[in-house]
Amino acid sequence: MSRDPAPAIERISLTLVDESRPTPPNGAYEGAPHRTLATIVSWPVRGPEVVGPMPLVVFATGYGGDSMNWSGLTDHWVRAGYVVAAPTFPLSCKDAPGGTSGTDLPSQPGDVAFVAREVLDRSAARDSEMFGLVDPDRVALAGKSFGAITVLEAGYNPAEQVPNIRAVIALTGMALEGAQFEAIGTPLLLAHGDEDALVPCSASRHVYERAQPPKFFLTLHGEDHLSAFHGGEAPAQVIVVETTVAFLDHYVSGEADALTRLQRIGDVPGVSTLAASP
Repeated sequence: MSRDPAPAIERISLTLVDESRPTPPNGAYEGAPHRTLATIVSWPVRGPEVVGPMPLVVFATGYGGDSMNWSGLTDHWVRAGYVVAAPTFPLSCKDAPGGTSGTDLPSQPGDVAFVAREVLDRSAARDSEMFGLVDPDRVALAGKSFGAITVLEAGYNPAEQVPNIRAVIALTGMALEGAQFEAIGTPLLLAHGDEDALVPCSASRHVYERAQPPKFFLTLHGEDHLSAFHGGEAPAQVIVVETTVAFLDHYVSGEADALTRLQRIGDVPGVSTLAASP
């Protein structure tokens, strides 16, 4: 993949409305017959025209989050040549009607699938400013915390599975009962701090043990639920950026040498350990 060393980032805000599925009541909120997903799509700019098609990553944020609260990490993916589509979920977001709630989690895998379809449709439409932006054959899912649970369902629960997904990244997540890691071999990268007091590191380890290869588990030593995932310059943050980019480069973009890079950079004494079954 040809890359500008420091491309600019273009963003577009979309209001995506899924008329086929409802938003349930939540506290004083009466619910709605549809689901509204405010979504920000970001892509690298290398000149006056869209240079595509590029791989797509649909990113699911965590509980109480929005489209941009993990952009410090996901913007690294954008600069590496990926389009990132990040929705704000209707009821688990920070300003949800009726108050932030986790009760709508079962609907979020469907939201991820809907956002993926909508972005691909716009990329295929000649009258869209996103025309030609995304390669429909190179799509990945990624999520943080509550969003990691969401994408594990969207990737490994047959009832929720998003079709034709090349890879899944789950950061500080856990699996629900419906996920069938033993039967579905979509490439998987897990990352978790071993001092996470909110979601124990053992939750990701359990997913890794169940998953079919290719699979990778990045343990971040001394890191909590948040500290390693902001995309900054701290050693653990740099490792998360570099391992996630290398994983996407190999399993989504098809770069053969990225697998060697991934395995090399994941093990740093005192900072991280990478378990791998490629």
